Amino acid sequence: MAIFRKHINPTIAGCLALLFFFYTPGARGQEKSLREVRVQHRKERRSQNTAERIHTFGPGMKVVAVDSQLLQQYAQQNLGQLLAQQMPVFIKSYGINSLATLNFRGSSAAQSQVLWNGVPLNNASLGMADVSLLQVQNFDRVQIAYGGSSALLGSGNVGAALVLDNHSDRPDTGKSNTLAVHTEAASFSRYKLAVQERYHSRKFSAALRLQGQSAKNNFDYTDQNGALRKLSNARLNGYEGMLNLAYHPGSRTQVYLDIWYQSFEREIPAALFEQFSVKKHDDRSARVLAEISHAAGKNSRLYGKTALLLDRMQYRDSAISLSAANHTSQFYGEAGWQYSTIHHELILFTPVNISWTKPQNDSVFRFQNKLALAAGYTYRAFEGRLKIAANSRLEQINKTTVFLPGLNASYRLFSFLQVRANVQRSYRAPTLNEWYYQPGGNPSLKPEQGWSQDAGYELKYAWGNLLLQHDLSLFNRQVQDWILWFGGSIWTPHNIARVHSRGIETFNSLLWKTGPWKISAGVNTSFVLATTEQSYIPGDGSIGKQIPYSPRYNGQANLGLGYRHCYISYNHTYTGYRFITTDESQYLLPYETGNIYVQYRLPFRKPDCTISLSVNNIWDRPYQVVNMRPMPGRNWALGLSAAF
Repeated sequence: MAIFRKHINPTIAGCLALLFFFYTPGARGQEKSLREVRVQHRKERRSQNTAERIHTFGPGMKVVAVDSQLLQQYAQQNLGQLLAQQMPVFIKSYGINSLATLNFRGSSAAQSQVLWNGVPLNNASLGMADVSLLQVQNFDRVQIAYGGSSALLGSGNVGAALVLDNHSDRPDTGKSNTLAVHTEAASFSRYKLAVQERYHSRKFSAALRLQGQSAKNNFDYTDQNGALRKLSNARLNGYEGMLNLAYHPGSRTQVYLDIWYQSFEREIPAALFEQFSVKKHDDRSARVLAEISHAAGKNSRLYGKTALLLDRMQYRDSAISLSAANHTSQFYGEAGWQYSTIHHELILFTPVNISWTKPQNDSVFRFQNKLALAAGYTYRAFEGRLKIAANSRLEQINKTTVFLPGLNASYRLFSFLQVRANVQRSYRAPTLNEWYYQPGGNPSLKPEQGWSQDAGYELKYAWGNLLLQHDLSLFNRQVQDWILWFGGSIWTPHNIARVHSRGIETFNSLLWKTGPWKISAGVNTSFVLATTEQSYIPGDGSIGKQIPYSPRYNGQANLGLGYRHCYISYNHTYTGYRFITTDESQYLLPYETGNIYVQYRLPFRKPDCTISLSVNNIWDRPYQVVNMRPMPGRNWALGLSAAF
């Protein structure tokens, strides 16, 4: 509980006092009804956020929205845990308190974007985002845009985009004030406290989210000699706060201001090949975003946004007297104009992204400047059944100019069946670390570039109280000059020539509702072949082999049962073989985990109280996601939430 004494107690106590001071007895409780447990596809909503831009100008793209019930269920966990258990995506977790990155359709971690209210969160030096630091409770909507979408979202988006949003469309017409408090105790001395306060009026809304957590993470594991040991040097202390403000002076104008701060202190436990570890890693992030949108006429609107993101990382290993700092900064700005009619939709925008860092042991600041002019056009016909979109982006990255076109379309054959297709050019410039890291950076690296195609269909059909949803996607992607880090004492990034990724994904769900009963079932599957086709390294044995840490098979199964105030669900995940060398000579065995979630709403009118229990890895299976990094066995979390 050191984090609560050292950091959280004064902060939380002060904020709680403010929250209760401003709290009014007329506050409205949370919705009483139990929400559906399912993944919703291509939800049609008109809003000003990036996710809706994808829907409008990417009708042929596969876009998956995480259902609100799942966001509630995983509210006190991080996005890595939610995605690993509910989506056919491989989360490459280096173990407790370590990095967790995204692998969509056989892509590398740097080939997937994470966007927060339209602003890229990927670290400017690393080129990736650590999803273990992104708490689900901070976001009102979570969506995944699969496949290349570089024209709409910028170079670097090769595999998929994780789109996070917490902008309300409009404040409520009447005043309301809600306060929610969640406390949680879990295995391995894990404790959490989260507080949310929301205020809405006709013109103004505000949301304040605070969270603190601490953990020892001292679980039992079996070492390489078969001996039972307890994980050490694995403490976690973290706290964060996010403030979202929205002001609507009139029906034509919306103004947003978002402030987000995070601080995490993590001890890094020893790998199986290490006798001990005293490593530590500290992460500090500060993000500020301001945005304005104005309806310039009946069919058009203007918008602009600007953001500053500061990331500070500190790695220490006292055993070898090592201390390494990675401080990066990003400025993001965007201005645009959108025009829409019944049959036509057009957007023009100019994104600017300036990143800079001063690598350790380097004498100068290193910059990466991205300036682009982008456009999107959508044509709708046959009462909206046919949608065709063309997108393009002309982007200058430092002194290199690249043109990124894209074309996609969808057609609703029947009321219950829709088909889609998407073709995009992809491009990713090396990150600041890949170019300039000391020692190990490679200034001669070439950018990754290629083309991606995907196609599929969505079926949604209802028989009385039964709803069936089925989605299938086929994808294909070629990437030239793929970048991979390898080496001995000093790791260096290299271009390994051409990688070919292709495969198939399915989403399947059944929902039956009658009276107070609700039963849901779902199965998601993914098959990915991501192989090296050409190599610049003679005789490396990688030709035709799966790239490291890209499982061929991945899937989840879900079963849920709800009755009045009670809900219980079971989730089962499967992750296939992961090769850890380019020639497939070494690999990790497949693993499965079973996870149970139980929720009960107490029959009180006020406050609205919910008790939850989750048990992860219920079958207590030993497994490793990354080589030599043990993962916890059976563990539980007991939570209590109250909404006033």
